[in-house]
Amino acid sequence: MTVTYLHEPALDTAADDPAPESADVETLLLCALLFAGHTTAAEITALLEVADFHDPLHAELFEAMAALSAAGQPHDPAMVLTHLERHGLLAGHHGSRLAYALTGATTAGADPTSALYYAHAVVSAAYRRSFRKAGAAITDAAETLPEHELFEHLLTIGYAQRAATRRLDRFRALIGAAPAVGVTE
Repeated sequence: MTVTYLHEPALDTAADDPAPESADVETLLLCALLFAGHTTAAEITALLEVADFHDPLHAELFEAMAALSAAGQPHDPAMVLTHLERHGLLAGHHGSRLAYALTGATTAGADPTSALYYAHAVVSAAYRRSFRKAGAAITDAAETLPEHELFEHLLTIGYAQRAATRRLDRFRALIGAAPAVGVTE
């Protein structure tokens, strides 16, 4: 289920919005995926979504790796760089930043066998961000929506958060982590 918020955040991280600690985990995940075997990378990229990444550059790198992996192609640093170049994503300042982010991921030193754990950490951070976004959307709705639309908007947000909770619980089950407190099925 897709929740439409009244005001979508900008794609690029704002200067006054410092990268969270999860950005380091994102880098480690990307590094682990770059050096993971094809089967592992395909399984993990199928579990993740571009929206799970806080850093838009990391999201673009993940998207390239996922596309290569889904096509059965190598997803190592050289092939990711080639993919980005073929799709015109290395031009200009943004392209330089993207190439720099790829270099950072390549040299992060992550253990490819830990990729699923890094993926869990990235999804967990995205889950927390979704609650901050939901809270802001509820506050915004309280100030801007017509009164008769408020409850349905709240329900839509609630359904999306329930789906996000279930998704996180599936990740926890994959790695054998404890389930969320208070979750009833």
